Amino acid sequence: MRGKKVVVLLLGVFVIFSFFPNACFAEDSLTIEDVFKKGTFSGTIGNYFEFIAKEADDSNAGWSTAYLTLKYETLSWNNLKFGARFFAHGELYSEHDDGTTDPYEQDIETKFTLPEVYLNYSFLNHSSVTAGRWDHRKVSHIDDAQSEGGYLSFKEVKNLELIAGVMRRFAEIDYDDGEDFGRTNDAQDLDSENTYGSGSGPLLVFLEARYQPVELLKFNPYFMYHNDYASVFGIDTGISAEWKQHGVKYGGDIIYEHIDADITGSSDADIIVIQPFVQKGPVELKFSYSKFDDGDALNHPGWLADSFNIVDQDTAKNNAGAEIFEGRIKYAWDKAWVSYTYATATYQTSSSEGEGYSDNEFQIGYNLTKNLDVNIRFFIVAFDDIDDRDYNKVETRMRFKF
Repeated sequence: MRGKKVVVLLLGVFVIFSFFPNACFAEDSLTIEDVFKKGTFSGTIGNYFEFIAKEADDSNAGWSTAYLTLKYETLSWNNLKFGARFFAHGELYSEHDDGTTDPYEQDIETKFTLPEVYLNYSFLNHSSVTAGRWDHRKVSHIDDAQSEGGYLSFKEVKNLELIAGVMRRFAEIDYDDGEDFGRTNDAQDLDSENTYGSGSGPLLVFLEARYQPVELLKFNPYFMYHNDYASVFGIDTGISAEWKQHGVKYGGDIIYEHIDADITGSSDADIIVIQPFVQKGPVELKFSYSKFDDGDALNHPGWLADSFNIVDQDTAKNNAGAEIFEGRIKYAWDKAWVSYTYATATYQTSSSEGEGYSDNEFQIGYNLTKNLDVNIRFFIVAFDDIDDRDYNKVETRMRFKF
């Protein structure tokens, strides 16, 4: 219902403009018909499959989906654009050893949704304001992929971008997730007191700066505030250089976050992450070290992105006192790439995840054509000092972009 209200509101704004084209946009030669007729379409159609074999009895499960996403964006009209993206899932297979659980429904909460519905207004030379539902992965450190709210991007100073915004709910809507905004249990709706505590505010305020004073150095400080739940101050410092004589690229990121916890029962946290890399020709090596606070520290607020991981199956960040080492080697050539990633972690004893884990991940990707690619991933995950928790998992995805 709330999603429908957003769509109606944004479309309503455009309808109003369409009745007053001369008054609102007299100086623009485009008509309403031009704006919509000459807009751009893009999309992806694909298939995703996963199967997990667990150590515990009657716990193996698998599912598969066919998915379609379509995005449409109008031409700019007096600096204003409207965009929308539709996502649909269709179940192909779903099975669980216990005979009752439906793994497909656990990941695909809604088969049809609108992950993006937005208005964008450009001003000055390179700045803009966006409101509605939008893809936040290149905008903020919010978890998952889509947000509902709005943000301003100011890019009038060379090598500097300033971002300020608010978010009220978020979601993960892609090939292997079909969440509704806020989720069916409201866990990603910021006014959910069950998730964020009694009296928590309905909005997340976020501020980001991206500054690159010289080619080899970048700074990305960020601040996030959710009233009576938590606030985050972080900075990502990146260094990159090239040893041209030997064709070697190298560098890395150092990330620091301080989390100020306001929710009852949690304390503040400090997180440090160091991620160096080196690349020569088609071969890249990347390493990561992460350290999280112990005790009752709020190491990972519910809306904070997993921006540190090299491995995909990481759960250690949610455990007190986690210390994680990761490494990846990747080899890429014209149409294909392969990689192997390893992670090991220790943390305070957890009733569900023991005292640590190791993760081996193998991936291969191949571009069959310019628009068609396939990806296969295989995971071997083992936990320390706990029974019936280890598992192996395989994932495959084929997609065609148009």
